Amino acid sequence: MAKQVEKVERISRAQAANQVVAAVNGKTTLSALATKADKLFVDAGGESKPKAAVAAVRRALATAEAVGVLQLTKPTDVMVERVKK
Repeated sequence: MAKQVEKVERISRAQAANQVVAAVNGKTTLSALATKADKLFVDAGGESKPKAAVAAVRRALATAEAVGVLQLTKPTDVMVERVKK
């Protein structure tokens, strides 16, 4: 009998970061978002690289802030909050 392998949809680190940033619905931090993005990437068959996850989430956050979707504050860790419209 042949073994059946479950097919996992592969996503890029940038796609994982974008999905996590798009799902923000309250206050959170960069480190929390990076942890979620890294876990999502690993679950999709990638290798865990926390520093790369932080960089990808930073880029996604910068884009979201530039288009006015999120507001970033930077005391010690980046705080993220969805803009109310």
